[in-house]
Amino acid sequence: MNKVSTIDAYSRRLMRVVQTLWQDPTRVYTTEQLAAVAHFSPFHFHRIYREMMGETVVATQQRLRLHYASRDLAQVDLPLIRVAQRAGYQSSAAFVRSFAATHGVTPGAYRRQRLSLLQSRIHQELAMYNIEFRSISAPIHLAARRHIGPYLDIGEAFSLLQLAETALPLLPEPRWLGLYHDDPQTIAPEQLRSDACVEILAEGDLPADLQRVQISAGRYAVIEHRGPYSELEPAYHWLFGVWLPASGEQALAVPMIESYLNDPANTAPKDLRTEIWLALAD
Repeated sequence: MNKVSTIDAYSRRLMRVVQTLWQDPTRVYTTEQLAAVAHFSPFHFHRIYREMMGETVVATQQRLRLHYASRDLAQVDLPLIRVAQRAGYQSSAAFVRSFAATHGVTPGAYRRQRLSLLQSRIHQELAMYNIEFRSISAPIHLAARRHIGPYLDIGEAFSLLQLAETALPLLPEPRWLGLYHDDPQTIAPEQLRSDACVEILAEGDLPADLQRVQISAGRYAVIEHRGPYSELEPAYHWLFGVWLPASGEQALAVPMIESYLNDPANTAPKDLRTEIWLALAD
């Protein structure tokens, strides 16, 4: 499948989600339900939707509820407070303010604007990062320390992992990696799950407070980011919002992987090198 047809396919799949929301904007959908509509994995659905559509599913629903209200307003016998309630508002005043702020255009114009935004986003410059397709022939064995909380705080887990080095069956030159299980734009910061990891031998005991995990053999799309860890977010935006829809590839529902190519203890933040790995279907 060529890039143009892949972009069209992604657009059609996401528009099916929008159409589903339009059918009943007041209904509460689960991630699994909406991902199934678009035939995306629930694991990556929120990321793909947000990066391609330019807003979250929640924001889309809020906008569409106001569109729904605009349809109700055509029924002159329907009281304003009822229109507001059907749109999810408890007072007419709040509804009027939101509607006035949002509805400078008709619902049809809004849909055209959304599609235009979608197309502009997925036609961004594709050379922002260089993609490397990397094949892993055998599982990568890791010792992992779980971190719960904001991703930028995972350094504490890495520090504790370093303290356990002498008790680990390390490779001669082990890689240090992070596994990131959740979308930080969807999950509350205090609930985010990640693992600070170091590469180890396939056999050997681990301390009780560490887990043995694996990076599976398979295909990965890899980009390298240079700069502070706090500036990694744009790389993820580009990977999910620009490259993936135009690539013809399908992402697997596994954690995102970061491989740290130099040591932040002796490297200036601007010179830090981080690889981001996205697992791909065969």
